[in-house]
Amino acid sequence: MGIFRRKKEASYVDLHNNAVIKYRRAARTFIWAGVVNFVGLIIGVVQHYTIEANAEQPIPFYFCFGLNDFLFSWFESFNMHIALFWVIVSVIALATTAGAVLLGVYAAMGKKKILISMIAAYGVDWLFLILKSTLFFARDGLLGLFINLGIHMIISFFLVVAVYQFYNVINIEKRFKDIPTVAEVKARQEQEKLESEEKENEHKS
Repeated sequence: MGIFRRKKEASYVDLHNNAVIKYRRAARTFIWAGVVNFVGLIIGVVQHYTIEANAEQPIPFYFCFGLNDFLFSWFESFNMHIALFWVIVSVIALATTAGAVLLGVYAAMGKKKILISMIAAYGVDWLFLILKSTLFFARDGLLGLFINLGIHMIISFFLVVAVYQFYNVINIEKRFKDIPTVAEVKARQEQEKLESEEKENEHKS
């Protein structure tokens, strides 16, 4: 006959800490999105000038944010001086990367307004991705579209996880709001013990 052991019920600390860890990991995805955004610029330059070795081909910015990809493709269509083009592109890439990293860092601290701002910013980035894919599809083709969509879908998944875990933390705190912690129970027991000893001393005296 098998022995069935009752599964130990998770404590408030375990549930809360687990949810917080998952939330922070998911929110920090936006930090990596910013890093990939800047690395995507470098990859585009290397691929354009070394692998393809053809300066007349459009520069691939598949790994960048949709906003960046749209702006870079738009500026490239002006046929401006290459030095000016790279200055503008680099400034935009640095600015959007810094913005994404800051949003990811502060959102991971549990700041609700920052989390909402991060979600809204990436929603706008999706719109620019759609706009860029519509206007410059002939330029990048299916490969660029698939890479862009793949990266955006992965990041969006983790942002959804971040939102879920954020409210999961809140629900856990509400559920255990009236339940005393282990430290509180011990403190109460110590207080009752002291009161009991004081009463015994009073009776003896």
